Amino acid sequence: MRTLCFSLVIFLLAIPGTFADDLDRYVEQRLKRNNVPGASIAVLRDGRIINARGYGLADVELEVPATERTVYQWASVTKQFTAAAAMLLIQDGKLKLDDRLSRFYTNSPAAWSNVSVAHLIYHTSGIKSYTGLKDFFKTLRKDYTPDELIGLVTNEPMDFQPGQKWSYNNSGYFLLGLVIEQVSAKSYGDFLKERIFDPLGMDTARVNHQFDIIPNRATGYGARSNKILRAEFVSPSQPYAAGALMGTVLDLAKWDAALYTDKLFSASVRDELWKPVKLNDGKTHPYGFGWTLGELRGHRYVAHGGGIHGFSTYITRFLDDKLTVIVLMNGGGDSGSIAHGIAGHFLPGLTLSSIKPPRRDPDPELTKHLRQSLFDLADNCNSDLITREFRQNYSTNRAATLKTRLSNMKSFSFVTSDPPPKDRQDRFGVPIARVCACKLVTPDETRFYTFELTRDNKVAWYQSSAE
Repeated sequence: MRTLCFSLVIFLLAIPGTFADDLDRYVEQRLKRNNVPGASIAVLRDGRIINARGYGLADVELEVPATERTVYQWASVTKQFTAAAAMLLIQDGKLKLDDRLSRFYTNSPAAWSNVSVAHLIYHTSGIKSYTGLKDFFKTLRKDYTPDELIGLVTNEPMDFQPGQKWSYNNSGYFLLGLVIEQVSAKSYGDFLKERIFDPLGMDTARVNHQFDIIPNRATGYGARSNKILRAEFVSPSQPYAAGALMGTVLDLAKWDAALYTDKLFSASVRDELWKPVKLNDGKTHPYGFGWTLGELRGHRYVAHGGGIHGFSTYITRFLDDKLTVIVLMNGGGDSGSIAHGIAGHFLPGLTLSSIKPPRRDPDPELTKHLRQSLFDLADNCNSDLITREFRQNYSTNRAATLKTRLSNMKSFSFVTSDPPPKDRQDRFGVPIARVCACKLVTPDETRFYTFELTRDNKVAWYQSSAE
């Protein structure tokens, strides 16, 4: 621990104070904007901490400050550890990617007979995700046994045949935890502690248990009508291997450092962790062993976020830049956007907010076209500006939020246009010809909209963020 603190002191002495001030100001503004009481962040270069600290409060009622040693629920950041545990068993020769789930989970229904360990890891099993069941979230406080929880989906029809599609799935990682226990003859938490946490010195990383006394544990919060409230309790039996881990940014910093070494995995195995999954038709999807794969303005990254009532988390590793940003928050803000915003302080031109747009819009008609596409989405109307697949999958809640922003719009302007990554397709399999970004300004905020466009300039998808 002394080494980590020493690295932090050297960093703060070596950079201009205005840089650290700007970073602090940025994080504090984002927390305030999202009504998040507290957060802890860590920034690493080549596995070494260059900044780690807390902001705001870990507990509002007791006025306990958040620090780099505050313990947060990690939610779905858990998945990369569950997948890593499976990889360790594969290295041990005790598990294979093509092993069938039914070999380890004997209560598997006949419909799951072709589901393999790989399908669980890659979110391609086709098993119904229990968190997607109607009214599931009305039972947040209920303690389930594993068989009870998985029993909620065993009689549900498959969403698709194994390997046919990619669809984010908590049932898969819950079942993967049961496979790990069966193969290792240890509890999920004990296996992670023995094979990952203890060897890496991740002293406070652990499985969440509701009755345990956990020093420095953050309280989770939500917000309603700009008022901060305690978050609803979620039984840790529900997320399990899909999202029940917790710990500090320093724990995740040690995990990041280990991924530059052979301590857990050789270089060739580490490459396997970040290979995109190949579907039955030969197409790939940018997801590996509990990591989303991507590229942001020329910077390759692997990342994963997590969200559970009261907490939002994110870890992103920019592979070629050897820069990692970790954000843990005890509220429901956009931790991924904040992580990329922090990274933008270290990688110029990474975020849209740091790009200087041209003085003149190179294609005013396209900018007008993109602006109108947002109005059409908000009004849920049939539009030739939007692909049918995107329009049909655009949620009512998303439309309502967009409509509010558009009603307060002061300006909408072009920022940048780029070719997509090679062979890029949207989530519906539509080829993407280019990616355009625009800035929408309201009296309350500035947001950036990144549009994925087809060859005929139809909007196939967009992402909205503050960066």
